[in-house]
Amino acid sequence: MSRSGRQASLMNFYEKAFRLPFRWLLRKRQSKGYGIHSPFAFNLITGTLHSPHRFYAFSDIREILLQNGFAPDPSAAGFNQLTFRLIHRFQAQNILEINSGSGTNTLFLTAPSSHIRCTCVEEDGKKVAAAERLRKQTGRQWKTVSTLSGCEGERYDAIVVDLRGSLIPDISTLTALSHPDTFWVFHPVKRGAGKQFWNKIVHDERVRITFDAKETGIVFPKPGFHKKNYLV
Repeated sequence: MSRSGRQASLMNFYEKAFRLPFRWLLRKRQSKGYGIHSPFAFNLITGTLHSPHRFYAFSDIREILLQNGFAPDPSAAGFNQLTFRLIHRFQAQNILEINSGSGTNTLFLTAPSSHIRCTCVEEDGKKVAAAERLRKQTGRQWKTVSTLSGCEGERYDAIVVDLRGSLIPDISTLTALSHPDTFWVFHPVKRGAGKQFWNKIVHDERVRITFDAKETGIVFPKPGFHKKNYLV
């Protein structure tokens, strides 16, 4: 290895050695609201993202899933409940869920209010059929389309994207589907293509406030906010 190559490797080593402990400490502090000067961010972190309160809907949805032969996934519980809390907090009425799968998270998205309408984008026919069974049983208002082109012309209050799916919109598409108060939720953002996608989101100047909640990324592209990324 050349001298310059050894120097670059050494710099990378020191950067990781000092940056990672700092990020851990920053996440620990910000997750409790310490050092957060924005009232909007403080209230969201302490009142929603890290709220100790549970909702009856969580146990009700668990029973629905069990009755329909779905084994609840403990690893997905945090994300499912977080999406419910966000929809409930901002009273979103018109939701877009991309790569919606078999409808498990759709139940959480539509549970806060009977007035919620959700458009699901899913290519897999078997998953669509399973989700349709859940929809009919619960009476929730959602429809499924197979491509993002079926959503053109709409403006959604919330856009939720499962980054493990094949339909990953770019920022321009997300912006076209949003109004000034829309928020975006991405999951998972810690590894692979999801991590790369999230890094692009965080550093894009069109995006204002982002919350890195470990496995989940939450975005508020609202104009007028100062650009900031919180580790929570």
